[in-house]
Amino acid sequence: MTLETLIAFGAAAIFLVLLPSPLTALVARFSLQKGRRTAFATLAGMSLGMTAALTLAALPLTAIAVALPGALGALSWLGIAYLMFYVLWSFQDPSVRGPVSDNDNLPEQNALRIFVHFVSGCLKTPRYVALTAAFLLQFIGPATALQPALMEMPAVFFFAAIGGSAIHAAFPHWSLNRLRRKKAMSPASRKLGTRFIARRAVSAGYRRIAA
Repeated sequence: MTLETLIAFGAAAIFLVLLPSPLTALVARFSLQKGRRTAFATLAGMSLGMTAALTLAALPLTAIAVALPGALGALSWLGIAYLMFYVLWSFQDPSVRGPVSDNDNLPEQNALRIFVHFVSGCLKTPRYVALTAAFLLQFIGPATALQPALMEMPAVFFFAAIGGSAIHAAFPHWSLNRLRRKKAMSPASRKLGTRFIARRAVSAGYRRIAA
């Protein structure tokens, strides 16, 4: 692959990792609740897991490129459609848009377990394998020298994934809050002693009288 193609591949990989996802939200949660020292485990685990997903996705694509090179064009268009759908869905994902709990609700505490959790999180669901497959289809074709390309791409993707996920670790508040809109408080909710019963504001004084 040419240097320009590798640079474009790396830039696109950084953008891919910057998109909201359950794993990137988890990176931000670890950084917010446990401090940025957890970045050594979270960034390494996520980057290695995403690179492993990319390598796993490359296996069937390599077989298709060798056996049916003409099919890569149609698959590339399907990959573009999937990437567009993924970008739109990533900003609507309920697991990302949901509220962040104030208590310590992280899945793991030990650094090694955190690392393993991120690697397995990338591989145990088809989401990231399908994503990296659609991503790879935009950079390989019948004329691509597959062997050197598939040796260079994982290395570039690994370091690009570290760079993208590092932003989530460095700015956890931005990563977690950029999709959540603050609800406007009603005037009743600002009153001292207000209580809500069946979603209706009831003052504490009225509640004492009723009791």
